[in-house]
Amino acid sequence: MRAHAKTPTPTPTPTPTRSIRARRSRVERGTRTRATNEGSGDFITDMVTKIFGADAVADPEPFGLKRMQKEDWPDQWPAELDADAEVLESDVGELRTIRRVLKQTQLERLRLGLAYDAEEHGWSARSFHSRVDGYGAGILVAETEGGEVFGGYNPKGWLGYGEWTDAISAFLYVFEGRGRPVKVPKVGGSGMAIIDEDGKGPQWGPDGLKINLESRSARSRLGSYYANEALARPSLFREGKPGESIELRSVRVYVALEDTEIAKNYEPNALQWQKGELEDIRKDDDSENPPMDGFFGIIGKKLFGNK
Repeated sequence: MRAHAKTPTPTPTPTPTRSIRARRSRVERGTRTRATNEGSGDFITDMVTKIFGADAVADPEPFGLKRMQKEDWPDQWPAELDADAEVLESDVGELRTIRRVLKQTQLERLRLGLAYDAEEHGWSARSFHSRVDGYGAGILVAETEGGEVFGGYNPKGWLGYGEWTDAISAFLYVFEGRGRPVKVPKVGGSGMAIIDEDGKGPQWGPDGLKINLESRSARSRLGSYYANEALARPSLFREGKPGESIELRSVRVYVALEDTEIAKNYEPNALQWQKGELEDIRKDDDSENPPMDGFFGIIGKKLFGNK
């Protein structure tokens, strides 16, 4: 019997390195094209991708410009709802509890101090603004007569100039069962997040949370400007109906005792308030006939220089 000869195993033909690189390049281009066509779900990102290409979006410093990162500018993003901030060594008393809600805010890693306490400084909008205006971002904590602990985060701070401030990172919060904080984020965009009016107490949105210090009461209605999904109810408070007045036991506001690194190195432009200008304008706020030349003088210099 004749033995069958073994069929030799063909030796694979080596693929030229240039061919491999070309194939990888085509695959990468195809991946970027699919990503571009599918979209990211974010309008701005998709628009930049279509105009400048996927490489520009992937580049951490496109065209030499450094991207805005959450770590450096946390208040440019909506509130973080799922994670808690770590307690600092400097936190004492209720700050050890309140610190948890400050995740992804400019106050997260800063030492905080008590700026306003209604029981100590007075239950009035005048006292409130005299203590917090011009001190930057603040976290308010209050308690109802029924024992509910709640509050709100104001990333822009108060000035009492009648502004309706935009702030996508603003939020409300309330402590539910077992001391668990539930955060209520801004919805419908950043508009009208904070109502900052002279002669009135702190307010988040037209109806999210409104505190009347003189009457020691608060009202809340969720859904229009602040979300109600997390609480599954139309008010920040368990007690009472939406928009109904709730009696308060205490109101306090904490602000930072130090600046962030970015704030320390920030230089205002010519049209922004320079160091000491705002304080100089407001030094005569309590006078019966405050001079207006200081305000218009500074505005004139900003617009027309020293001429």
